[in-house]
Amino acid sequence: MDFFEEEKRRLNPLYGIGLFFIIMVLFIFVFAPLQFRFGMVGLLLTELGLLFVTLLAVRLTKQSFREVFPIRRPRFGQIVGTILIWVGCFLFVMLVTLASMMIFPEGFLDISSNMSSMFSSVPAFFSFLIVAVSPAICEEAMHRGFIMHTFRGITRDWVVVLCIGLIFGLFHLDPYRFLPTALLGMGLAYVMRKSNNMLLPALFHFINNSISFLASLSNTGPVSEEAERAAAELLMNPSMLLLSLGSYLLIGCFAPILLFAGSYLLRKSSGCLKKYSDLRLVFTIIGVIALSFLMMAAGFTIIMLNMNSAINLEELQEFLCLMV
Repeated sequence: MDFFEEEKRRLNPLYGIGLFFIIMVLFIFVFAPLQFRFGMVGLLLTELGLLFVTLLAVRLTKQSFREVFPIRRPRFGQIVGTILIWVGCFLFVMLVTLASMMIFPEGFLDISSNMSSMFSSVPAFFSFLIVAVSPAICEEAMHRGFIMHTFRGITRDWVVVLCIGLIFGLFHLDPYRFLPTALLGMGLAYVMRKSNNMLLPALFHFINNSISFLASLSNTGPVSEEAERAAAELLMNPSMLLLSLGSYLLIGCFAPILLFAGSYLLRKSSGCLKKYSDLRLVFTIIGVIALSFLMMAAGFTIIMLNMNSAINLEELQEFLCLMV
């Protein structure tokens, strides 16, 4: 009898997908109206609602809370590796976001404006707790906790990382931010998969949202319609976008190196670093450096080719005056 009871408790990905579907229904009919009606307070209620539903799912499926939410003191190498992986993911997300802005500039402008005004509706300290702290706990409990726990039977890491990342992207219900959030979700899933410690993806999530929150503080002032139109025109300027893309490539060329170094440290500190031949390790390092060099060369080339046709200094000064 104990054997069959144990078999019942083994979950498969359908349970995680089922929870995600329930959360999305609740989001559309309950959480979204709460956010529309109460703003930041509604956002906090949403996060708490996610945590409650997740904990209820663990209880109803008779899972061990310790297994679903493994928490232990992280090692120094795990912390450093997690931070390096976040920086690498952040640089790649910057590139993807800019590429998306080239296609949907006005959509990203609206998102930035709405987020800044929402964050400024409550005192900065409480806004920080809601935006940076609560998602690192509540959303991680849902995604890297219960949902990812249901994928534990899948042996291929890349399949789990890809699926959890895509689910995280869909969770935000924003077509403009789907790819950036999916990439971040993959980074979070990788950290969880290799460390099996909820504190590390929570740290990753906290750092990422804290940076986004701090960046939004610079855009909390009132912006006129004329300034918004000027910003949209600037974002839609092909030369300006290409210059930005070139600049981001120069900065983002460090991403492959950071991701490799972070992954190595995380796996080594977690005791899951596979032993490869020295030749394979050398070829891997050469490949990572080559990719970084190609990104650097591409960024430099794009900047040089578009420097002369870029927006002139007078137009840029006029735009900055409108934003002040």
